[in-house]
Amino acid sequence: MKIPPFKEINRPTKDGFWINKKTKERYGGQYISPLLVPNLKRVEEGFFKAIKDKKFMKELNEELLTFIGVNTPIHFSPELTKLAGGEKKVGRIYLKRTDLHTNHSHKPVSAYSCCKLAKYLGFKKILTETGAFQNGRAVASACSALGLDLDIYVGANDAKKLAINKDISALHGANIIEVHDSTKSLLPAMAAALRAFQSEPDSMYVVGSVAGPHPYPLMVRTFASVIGRITKKQFKNLVGKDPSTIFCVCGGGSNMLSLQYPYLKTKNTKLYAVESSGKGLATGKHGATIAGGGKMGILLGMQSKVLLDGENIAESFTEASGLDFSSIGTEVAYLHSIGKIKFLTATDIEAKKTFMMMARKVGLICAIEACYVIHAAIKEIRRTGKPKQNHLIHLCGSGEPNVAQMMEFMKKNK
Repeated sequence: MKIPPFKEINRPTKDGFWINKKTKERYGGQYISPLLVPNLKRVEEGFFKAIKDKKFMKELNEELLTFIGVNTPIHFSPELTKLAGGEKKVGRIYLKRTDLHTNHSHKPVSAYSCCKLAKYLGFKKILTETGAFQNGRAVASACSALGLDLDIYVGANDAKKLAINKDISALHGANIIEVHDSTKSLLPAMAAALRAFQSEPDSMYVVGSVAGPHPYPLMVRTFASVIGRITKKQFKNLVGKDPSTIFCVCGGGSNMLSLQYPYLKTKNTKLYAVESSGKGLATGKHGATIAGGGKMGILLGMQSKVLLDGENIAESFTEASGLDFSSIGTEVAYLHSIGKIKFLTATDIEAKKTFMMMARKVGLICAIEACYVIHAAIKEIRRTGKPKQNHLIHLCGSGEPNVAQMMEFMKKNK
């Protein structure tokens, strides 16, 4: 299958803002040190040049199809359909299997594309951050294939959780830098990577999500939307029409926009994003920026919704490293503000129970991050689903790195 061409359907302003016309709230921009401006300008100009370069895009699309294996299947799940209430009550549930990509998540699509762009622009080294180490692993693989050096910044706590992805990144030749600042998680890792980008102008920063200063939210979304463009064509070939609902987990938002972006203007398709409510929203220990009442703020060079504790950034909490983030992507926050996306949540314990259910009843070992969306989707479909509807869930990663964590859970919950 050829990759359908990209079409811009939700363009930001030239300064990188998505603006809610009713509230006048502005999401995006560049809130950075002046020292970073030349670096970002070079990336921005290079990005717009590259996506218009037919040779570059032809090569990139071929490599996404062959090296990344982006044409992953969509399959009907009779087990989840039955769990939600059965076809006669709720219709059919399908899974988009981006866990079957090279490096086993949705991350390699934008990671490889951004690294390919860096090489096109003449950069020799990549800087990136990671939480669940899916982005780190994906960027490490891309840099190895493209002949680029790499520094990965990771929170010290996250580095302990996902040792296999860390080790695989090291095997690819990545230099892994553990960050011991603040929460020792994704947020300080991103901050450290941005500081390095400021002091290393010959290196290009690759963001793991649709976050950070302009042009990164736009650039990552554009590259990642390959997943949604292929899915839209696949689903129509398989079912004959667009999905009734699409469910994606949402930390920063790359997972969600990668699949949902091409559907933003699609009628009769409801879009859902699922955040981690950690130990429960009422406890304050969660990673739910939207559902948890995040306010407008500035973080990591962007203006978006952030979790606040008074005037300070609040610490997020979740056992899913990929969702452990005190903010959310700028375009995602904007889309929620205009009512385009409905947000749901699932707790850590609900996600763990779903992990075990998927392993024992569906035969799949899913990334813990994917288990939040599977739980919330089944609950919502059971509540609102109707016969003859078709529901699509983004199964966005393999759970092999979570096996040790889940074995401990299984032992404690026999």
